[in-house]
Amino acid sequence: MFPLALTATPAEVRCAPILVRGDLAGAFRLAAECGCRGVEIHLREASQVDAPTVRRLMSDYGLAVPTLGTGMAATLDGLTFADPVVRRLAVDRLRGHVRLASEIGSAVTVGSVSGRLGPDAATRRERRAAALDALAELCRYAESHGVTILLEPLNRYECDYLNTIADVLAVAEEIRAPNLRLLADTFHMNIEEADMPAALAAALPQLGHVHLADSNRQAPGRGHLDFAPLLDLLARSGYQGFLSFEVFPIPDPVAALRQGVKTVHDLSSGARVDKEGV
Repeated sequence: MFPLALTATPAEVRCAPILVRGDLAGAFRLAAECGCRGVEIHLREASQVDAPTVRRLMSDYGLAVPTLGTGMAATLDGLTFADPVVRRLAVDRLRGHVRLASEIGSAVTVGSVSGRLGPDAATRRERRAAALDALAELCRYAESHGVTILLEPLNRYECDYLNTIADVLAVAEEIRAPNLRLLADTFHMNIEEADMPAALAAALPQLGHVHLADSNRQAPGRGHLDFAPLLDLLARSGYQGFLSFEVFPIPDPVAALRQGVKTVHDLSSGARVDKEGV
């Protein structure tokens, strides 16, 4: 059985695909109660939590923190690698995430922080090169702290140059950072990948983490995505990383998490998935 994780943030956010908001201890308790083995923590900045508190929660509940999400730095503060005005601030902000990750044994995700290059063909190449330089710098800093960076392709409505798994694999080939891995998100894949199992198969050598979300960004089993071939592929490949539910808490965090866990369990055991709920 795959190790599962829920998503959580200590912040009170209104609209984000994060299950538990504002109650980090409650997130660890819920994860343990529902049979998860990890809590993926999303932070606007690393100072929102302190390492001793997180380590205590990890110890109390026997759970890991597979990665730290950084998207709120982009969505709330506008910090991205593609924007020359704030690029330095974006790198510095994520250095804080790296330092925290090194203290709790997690990775750090780069998704929304990749940013947008814009429509101007004359500047896109220069902006892309600078964005990748920023990513490479972060990878070097993370490597010095023993931390893995997970690069996530996003759909075209959220990013304009890292949309597919092939895009991220090309970046990995360009910067050749030994600690750079790929994060595959089924919500984004459903929009951008013509053949999701084939795309995921291509990612396997670099795959470090998976976000499970259905076509409507709700828990698996509440939309129209077929997760069976994806989970089968991961199982046959021997993938040992986490599957994390980065979904909206609809109808509520507990029901959404239970739906996601049930869907994965049912598909993993070959049982029929009940899309109507748990």
